[in-house]
Amino acid sequence: MPGPAARWGEVTFQAIAPGIWLHSEYADPPGVGPTRSNGLIVEAGDHSILVDTAWNDAQTGSIVEWAEASLHRPVAAAIVTHAHHDKMGGIAALRSAGIRTFANRLTNADAPKRGLLPADVSLDFDSGGWLTAESARAAEPLGAIRPYFPGAGHTRDNIVVGVADGAVLFGGCLIRPSDAQSLGNTSDGDIAHWGIAARAAGAAFPNATVVIPSHGDIAGRDLIELTARLALAAQAPR
Repeated sequence: MPGPAARWGEVTFQAIAPGIWLHSEYADPPGVGPTRSNGLIVEAGDHSILVDTAWNDAQTGSIVEWAEASLHRPVAAAIVTHAHHDKMGGIAALRSAGIRTFANRLTNADAPKRGLLPADVSLDFDSGGWLTAESARAAEPLGAIRPYFPGAGHTRDNIVVGVADGAVLFGGCLIRPSDAQSLGNTSDGDIAHWGIAARAAGAAFPNATVVIPSHGDIAGRDLIELTARLALAAQAPR
């Protein structure tokens, strides 16, 4: 069960499993209203790995400060799950701190079009959705974090991440929260493939019992089927 939350600046931190922390922060996108976004900090020996930045550089800087001051494990590397501000709006803060950043090659291609800085390293995925051998070598600084590309859904480039030997699945914006009644932001989405991608992510991590969406509370594997159902409903004629 998640532990009590701690706050550092605008960011909230919560222990969700041994050595795994949820970071959460809010922004107020135009026409949307206050929106929470989640990411992870994963302890790895004397350092830690960040999954997704916060919305902006100031919030992301707080994450970096907290990891060093509270965990005594400075962030050494980071991976982002797609090219939207809630996931990689703080890349500049990571660069300033000398933290190496990783992303799907498609994410780095789309980032400049959306006013975002690309990550330092572009990762390639094979036909099964896993890192190619070359990219797996390049991604060694990410340690035991396992990126997986299920195909287009929320965006054409969205990836998910498995940690704790696949027991924890960070679904990012591909996976919808338990109170969702729609797919949310579909402006860059592939609705026809979204449900397929969600199920592919679940199949890639069959032992995942903790599933984390970007915009809601931690839950279980039911979020995968919820997302698939919402995607099917979104395709229905109106």
